[in-house]
Amino acid sequence: MRLVTRPDFDGIVCGALVTALEDIDSYLFVEPKFMQDGAVDIRAGDIIANLPYHSACSLWFDHHFTNGAAGFDRPVVAGRGAFRLAPSAARVVYEYYSQVPSASPERYRSGRPMMDTERVTALLKDTDKIDGGTLTRDDVLHPAGYVLISMTIYGKVSAEEPYWLHLIDLIRERPLEDILDDPEVRVRCERILGLQERLRRQLLERAELRGNAIVLDLRDTEDLTDANRFLLYTLFPEGNISMKISRDTQRAHTTAISVGYNIFNTTSTVNVGELLSHYGGGGHRVVGSCRVPDDEAGRAIEEILRRISEPAG
Repeated sequence: MRLVTRPDFDGIVCGALVTALEDIDSYLFVEPKFMQDGAVDIRAGDIIANLPYHSACSLWFDHHFTNGAAGFDRPVVAGRGAFRLAPSAARVVYEYYSQVPSASPERYRSGRPMMDTERVTALLKDTDKIDGGTLTRDDVLHPAGYVLISMTIYGKVSAEEPYWLHLIDLIRERPLEDILDDPEVRVRCERILGLQERLRRQLLERAELRGNAIVLDLRDTEDLTDANRFLLYTLFPEGNISMKISRDTQRAHTTAISVGYNIFNTTSTVNVGELLSHYGGGGHRVVGSCRVPDDEAGRAIEEILRRISEPAG
């Protein structure tokens, strides 16, 4: 049985929960756009988590607005999985296995005790905060615990897969203190903390406020320290929504566009996921992304910027 998930913290936590309760013998880490484009070979027996639905899979778990319920007439469907507009996909996975018997009874009985521990309760609480963007300013300025661990995951480089698998094992089996004390995790966390000031300077140099929108254009650089995606919002408190533009590192001649509410100023009324679905992307109501060909990027960026901008006054 294979787990197909996204290489971000929510996807990793999904992996920890699923592998505690199912016999997973292989993994496939992919970005949502590849699923949307039908470029992923999904087969019977696959469990998909934190990604768009595919009819060939055996179980599916997700929480993104634009992925819809894929025909689910209830939030939890026995033998098919679950969909809900929850703060994280990991929360959806947890709810499913708390209510529906596993397809692998022996594995389920051995893994179920983990689900009811204070450790998993705390893990899910922080995963909801991280993926749902409900962190405090202190969480962002002084990251610690699972928040800091989440910043060590760089999902754009496939060579990082051994680390993702290592984290799945650690999160499934060990308490937070032990995870932070793991040699590889500790080195990565120390590196992230050491880069915070450099990232702050880079963001101030490269980002600008256009009305209510914070625009960060990184197409001419690969030097940005991608160590804390929420730090931008502490620097531009007047802006209530951001647009990040960069080269797509996984597709040639493609521009990546990410849009999200300022988590400390959530006054925007734009449905981001719905907006970006018109450009081949999607996401949640408050955050999403899309990928467009370079020769269409200029038009797409200006259109999206107009949609997220608010009238003066």
